[in-house]
Amino acid sequence: MGANKNMTMHIDKWVIYLFLGVFLISSGAFAFRYSKESSCDEVLFSIEAKEYRVGELIKFKDESVGAENWKWEFGDSTTGSTQNEPLHIFEKEGEYVVRLLVNGFCEKTETVMIKEKLIVIDSTKIPVFKLPESIRVGQTLRVKDETENADSWEWRFGENASVDADTKRAEYVYETDGLKTVRLIVNGDEVHVANRKINVIPLEGESKRLVNITEREAGWNIKSAPKEQPKVEVAEVKKEVKTRPKAGILISDANFKRKLLLIADEKIKPQAFSEYLCGNLNLPIVVEGRPSTFLLFCEKIKGKKIKIKSLDVIRVQGSNCITNITVEWRRTFL
Repeated sequence: MGANKNMTMHIDKWVIYLFLGVFLISSGAFAFRYSKESSCDEVLFSIEAKEYRVGELIKFKDESVGAENWKWEFGDSTTGSTQNEPLHIFEKEGEYVVRLLVNGFCEKTETVMIKEKLIVIDSTKIPVFKLPESIRVGQTLRVKDETENADSWEWRFGENASVDADTKRAEYVYETDGLKTVRLIVNGDEVHVANRKINVIPLEGESKRLVNITEREAGWNIKSAPKEQPKVEVAEVKKEVKTRPKAGILISDANFKRKLLLIADEKIKPQAFSEYLCGNLNLPIVVEGRPSTFLLFCEKIKGKKIKIKSLDVIRVQGSNCITNITVEWRRTFL
């Protein structure tokens, strides 16, 4: 009887010890967890940058109290950093969630908005050439590049999107009148492009001759035409009119600019321009001095408040089809 009693008392003591051990361990774990959570409230870091743009150096600095080790993640799939004050460069525009883990358990995140790369134009690198204010249709325009250390050239004289000459000296004969843009790229530098305007004047008497052709096509008798207009000349011009490509729908530069603003406001889609581009929505264009396409540009400005700084539209000879567009724009926040 006494032996059973002693055994019972011995078991009871072990149960008490077990409960005390569990209590102490739980209390310690709770205290440790509480200390971690309370210290995590003090995690802080700062961000320093001249500009939050692609290619710009950005400095991150931890300012947490009691921090001993760090783990940075910059949200752009690059290798993080374990430094207190890391430096980082973002290669693409967009929003990035930057995460800092301090002492292995304290965490803080910040969202950083990176803008597109700012292209700085160096005026000393822009090609140099002289251009007269005007020239007449059929006359030969002669130009010469005067840029130092130039090895290659791409001349475009504004009547089509292709390169018209690839030599230092170039000649060109305009076939259509109007304000044209002469564009020169030197050494393949598509950032520093020279653009000059030239006014191409119609041939003397050309407008009058075209009016008479219209009258002839409307059913006038050729015998009633003035004597100073030979029959052969009228017939030749009429033949040229017949061989012209099918015309697209004409749109003024001002209306074209207004439609681009509607694209930005998401009120119309790029397909609305198909009739002006003769169906080529992937038309190669120049945006801020860099090559792009019309569809890519529409996607770039969609949903943004923008201002069109300048717009230069070139149309195919004998047609309203737009073949080249040069545009400069900026984003506004009003």
